[in-house]
Amino acid sequence: MQLKLTSSRLPFASILLIAPFFLWGTAMVAMKNTIAHTTPLFMAGVRLVPAGLLVLGVAAAMGKPQPKGWAAWLWISLFGLIDAALFQGFLAEGLVRTGAGLGSVMIDSQPLAVALLSSWLFGESIGLWGWLGLLFGVLGISLIGLPDTWILNLVSTLQGANVDVTHAGATLANLFNNGQWLMLLAALSMAV
Repeated sequence: MQLKLTSSRLPFASILLIAPFFLWGTAMVAMKNTIAHTTPLFMAGVRLVPAGLLVLGVAAAMGKPQPKGWAAWLWISLFGLIDAALFQGFLAEGLVRTGAGLGSVMIDSQPLAVALLSSWLFGESIGLWGWLGLLFGVLGISLIGLPDTWILNLVSTLQGANVDVTHAGATLANLFNNGQWLMLLAALSMAV
């Protein structure tokens, strides 16, 4: 089947085509600038409430049926907990502690987690090139996201040097103060 391309009557159709990607890419920068003037969790809520109301309004305008029964509302509540509380919470709190660019790269590691989860949960096959890509992806994300002391301790361990275990424990205790770690937790929450 051959795809037949048609020309658009709109002179700015190409701009409309790339606009979602541009707007998605600027979200971290806008959030980073806004966080300085409010609390992270309030900003996360401000992102979700208008979107939720818009979805409800569009569904009502289209005559879509509302969820019925406890099971449907349980799934909606579970999604709300994971997306609103975990993803948005980790994202907003992580952005306080890291830069917008690095935070954006960390949050976009989510496809790596989806590939691993789909393999483990659903038995989807990941070929040799897929595993190699995942290995490089996890290695790259680890190098930019893990605290330097962890990486240096790992290198020292691989070289046979003594590792300061008390320092490693202190680093583990401070992990939640690391913005990159919170961004990775947000990516994992989004993957679920």
